[in-house]
Amino acid sequence: MLYKLSEVVVFAAMTIASVALWFTADALPVSKRYAQVDSDMWPKMVFGALGICCAIHLAQKVAGLIAAPSGGPRTLDEELEAYVPQGYYTRLIVTGALIIGYFFALQYVGFLLATLVFLWAGSFILPYRNTLAKLLFAPAFTLLLAAFFSYGLSLSLPRGTGIFYDLSQALY
Repeated sequence: MLYKLSEVVVFAAMTIASVALWFTADALPVSKRYAQVDSDMWPKMVFGALGICCAIHLAQKVAGLIAAPSGGPRTLDEELEAYVPQGYYTRLIVTGALIIGYFFALQYVGFLLATLVFLWAGSFILPYRNTLAKLLFAPAFTLLLAAFFSYGLSLSLPRGTGIFYDLSQALY
């Protein structure tokens, strides 16, 4: 029950945060260069989609809590649903700390290094056994993102400070 209730709380918080960040995107500076596609378009699209998905999932979780019987013997399906995998909460806390660390590292070490380390660390937190996929996904996806933003959208990515800035200048 605590597991289900914690999911409701997390999805409610994510829905509220998505809506708040959608409205915060209005404060982004207006770009004369991109008049038709302004700087608030992409954040509003992402946070709007995230808010809708989180609200739908929240509604499903609340409906499941309301429909669940409060007592008595549980069926096998209910027992399996109530099972929390070993290390779930540890992975949840470590992933949250990793996201916060990525946010702060982005300004100091730049996009390429921060994203590469973030994706590698995130992949090893997940209980997926294919080590080759874990090792190859991070550099491939980082390069794809860098090429898309730098060359496809002509947007500058965070370059970091000090030696990381020089390294970023040499790479993109």
